[in-house]
Amino acid sequence: MNAPLPLAHWTLEWRGAMLRFARLHLQPREDAEDAVQDALAAALSADAEVVAQAGPKRYLFGILKHKITDRLRMKYRPEVSYAEAFHDDLDDVLFNARGHWAEGVAPSTWAAPESRLQTEQFFVVVDLCVHRLAPKPARVFSMKEFLECEAEEICGTLGLTRADYWQCMSRARKQIQLCLNERWFTEGPSC
Repeated sequence: MNAPLPLAHWTLEWRGAMLRFARLHLQPREDAEDAVQDALAAALSADAEVVAQAGPKRYLFGILKHKITDRLRMKYRPEVSYAEAFHDDLDDVLFNARGHWAEGVAPSTWAAPESRLQTEQFFVVVDLCVHRLAPKPARVFSMKEFLECEAEEICGTLGLTRADYWQCMSRARKQIQLCLNERWFTEGPSC
């Protein structure tokens, strides 16, 4: 049997950052808090080895990302029946006739630990830069880049026109580029 996960420690360490991320996408505050609590509750059933391999922050934010996306979709999309959602057999999409991964869908290999650390540091700086944006461009950019929503879904969710969406993305990208130039590319990692 696996040792229990240090959820109390994770809650103290990551709850604030998780709540800031959730509040960027969910209103009112209670919805954001519920998403964070759902993510922490889901972590209780996690396998300690899986969490250790992924890293607690990555694991928790991965769950949170899905909880936020689920809440946004429930709020703004009509219900779809199981038959409509899964009309294709998933195995036909993921695997070829010989049972091997289909081209373009195979899982990628893990990067070296040194590059992973530098990548994690880079994304800490990106997170800092995103949180320095005005709320509207921050939401649009985060939904597109972090939650991987399509432009139409973002426009529908936030009540934006296509022109407003592109303006927000353009402003966010420019401001993030400036921030990254200041905090990462010029000086190296700094938080």
